[in-house]
Amino acid sequence: MVRRDQVIGIPEEWRRGVDALTVGSIKVNPSTAYRLLRDFVGLRAGDWVIQNGANSGVGRAVIQLARPMGVHTINVVRDRAEEAEYAGLERELKGLGADIVVRDSDLGSDAFKAQVRALGKHAVRLGLNCVGGRMTLAMTKHLAEGATLVSYGGMSRQPVVLPTSLLLFKDISARGFWMNRWYEQQQQQQQQAAEEDEEGVVGERDRMWRDILQLAREGRFVAQPMHKVAWSDELLSLAEAQQLVRGAVDWSSGGKRAFVFG
Repeated sequence: MVRRDQVIGIPEEWRRGVDALTVGSIKVNPSTAYRLLRDFVGLRAGDWVIQNGANSGVGRAVIQLARPMGVHTINVVRDRAEEAEYAGLERELKGLGADIVVRDSDLGSDAFKAQVRALGKHAVRLGLNCVGGRMTLAMTKHLAEGATLVSYGGMSRQPVVLPTSLLLFKDISARGFWMNRWYEQQQQQQQQAAEEDEEGVVGERDRMWRDILQLAREGRFVAQPMHKVAWSDELLSLAEAQQLVRGAVDWSSGGKRAFVFG
């Protein structure tokens, strides 16, 4: 159970023609991707972004939200034991709009270095990290001079370590982002603006959600794949409800899960 003030309603005109799972999942991953692409670097059409965890929910959203901006993406994924599995993932991400998909084990290869150099000296202006560790270091080496690395997760539980040379000679900036903090700051700014009878920051969250849902309605954004967990209208016992919740948060089979009521 949640309090009424913890539930946010989405206007019907925003969600018209958009499936419920896309609407219900907009608050975290798509919104994180939206802010990562807008709040740290003034990206222009033709710029490139490099990201790890590209097949995650945020990674998939970054690929799709970058396209309407004219921004290209380099997408790093973990190597797969089976070539067919990697090939399938590459096709899937390119189907979403990914320009380049690369294995983490190939980040230091001569072929990939040449591919990045061919994009132009100042092309890769933003790096997005949700992994940490050596993969992030290898990825950061491909950033352009003056670029920014933004960390929004740490799935490897390894620290982000940047050599002094990247800071001194390439002037790389390292930042962090947490979506919950952004929402808290927006709420504070909106309250202050309301007290001062001002406009401006008011509605930034709504503008973001409206933009994403508009892309979804146009068929230019799809939510990450999710397993549907049915929650019937029948009255459940406590044990039955607990079993449903335990199944929904069981990550052993991978993928996100969403309760579907009714």
